[in-house]
Amino acid sequence: MDKSLQHLISTILQMNQADQAELKDEDVIKVSDTVSVAASAYETVRNTLEYDEEHLLRRNAIRRILKRRLGETDSQKLSSHILKELVWAKYLPNKRVPTGKISEVGNVLEKYKRMFGTLEEETKEGQFRYQWLLDVLSTEIEYLVAPPCVDESLASCAYQTLKSRVQWETSIVAEADRDLQLYIAVHRSVLKSNRATLRYRILTLYYPTWRTIQPDDPLVKEIATNLKKVIESIEAQIHHKAADFVYRFVRRHSIVFHLIADIAKDNPQAFSDAITSGDTNTIDSAITSAVKERYGAFRARLSRTVIRAAFFLLLTKSILAILVEYPYELFVLHTTDYLPLAVNILFPPLLLSFAGLSVRIPKKKNNEKILEETHAFLGIGEDATFALRRRAWGGGALWAIFHFVYLLVFVAVVTLIAWGLNTLGFNSLSIFFFLFFLSLVAYFGLRIRNTRQEYLVIESGGGFFGILGDMLFLPIVRAGRWIAMRAPRVNIFLFFFDFIIEAPFKATIDLIESWLAFLREKREEIS
Repeated sequence: MDKSLQHLISTILQMNQADQAELKDEDVIKVSDTVSVAASAYETVRNTLEYDEEHLLRRNAIRRILKRRLGETDSQKLSSHILKELVWAKYLPNKRVPTGKISEVGNVLEKYKRMFGTLEEETKEGQFRYQWLLDVLSTEIEYLVAPPCVDESLASCAYQTLKSRVQWETSIVAEADRDLQLYIAVHRSVLKSNRATLRYRILTLYYPTWRTIQPDDPLVKEIATNLKKVIESIEAQIHHKAADFVYRFVRRHSIVFHLIADIAKDNPQAFSDAITSGDTNTIDSAITSAVKERYGAFRARLSRTVIRAAFFLLLTKSILAILVEYPYELFVLHTTDYLPLAVNILFPPLLLSFAGLSVRIPKKKNNEKILEETHAFLGIGEDATFALRRRAWGGGALWAIFHFVYLLVFVAVVTLIAWGLNTLGFNSLSIFFFLFFLSLVAYFGLRIRNTRQEYLVIESGGGFFGILGDMLFLPIVRAGRWIAMRAPRVNIFLFFFDFIIEAPFKATIDLIESWLAFLREKREEIS
């Protein structure tokens, strides 16, 4: 059995044993269950307004707490507040977090103080570094209070497995960068790490002792002094020109590693025995069952995402119609044509719903390929190698001609749609809003559809109609992407929660917690 796979199985066994271990009441952080219900309800409401992966919510919460309270000078007191708030909101279990974690988190906060002290926050560069350090600090605190041991072992297993099988047949990634780019791609695809997590993980690769050093270690001063160069080096790897290319390659195989982890978690010892004995029937049965569960979870999550997105789109479009389109028709054009209003309100959410809910996975072919790769990765079947290549055929006069044709197709499609809407009685403002939301919905709809790529090992060809669709709609999709990338990213509702509600709400929770503790003490005095 491969060493990295052995390490994954042994880590799962150790974590199972740790979960069963008991902790004494006096050694753990305890909060009121009543207060915890209120705090967790607040987090649930707030998180419905932020479309983020579930595994990132705790790290996001730590970052919000830091942003709100980082000005406090006492690191140990701040550490206590952070851990208590996380337990309140049920990001950490009540009566399970050792009080010793307060000192450990406090040391981490003290370690970062020197780096925050070097920033010129009034400058744009200083603001970027401040946000960058918040990302890294919040990730390090999460790794400390809830170590992702199994995830790290899974990422290591995926990295070692692919590294030994990848043949780099491209010059787009320099040989010196290949291992790191593969590592980043594994974290992005297998663990769904976001930019904040990648920043921290690369920092710890550059400085392996960073996690364990004390605040007075010379390395802290060294990094603080060279913070600009450190950030630039890490960002250059995250935004490498080949990062997305390598990521898409790794993503095609990520489902196999997730399935291996699923059946290992279900019964690690039985899984280990099946691999050792080469029992392919048992392994295939477990993989088939696990992939079926994954497909079901994907379909349920996809439906929730589409319904929620369509609802918000319907709400947004209705408000826009009432505040802008209808008054424009009434007071400027002196007409009341309800067809354009109805189409502009209903068409975007209906299109998004159709694009999302029509996603299908070719299960039979995909499952066959999954079993084939699983056998290869587990060492019980024919080994597999993968050529990582990218055609270098862009550029020159031919490329310029392609861009020109691409632009012509975009103009032709937009003109045709505008002409058709005009014949239906749409005015210029209604046509603009239709095209604007069409491009956005096309872009976000494609992104939703592409979530199935996480489950596909086989290549998905579009055939004739797929090619025709690419020719006609990709320009519109790219226009939607251009708009989405440049549109204001301020979520008014999140701003309201984070800057208006959260601070007084958490202060009230703290006051109630103290009052309940006071009442408990008085009750004990009587008894």
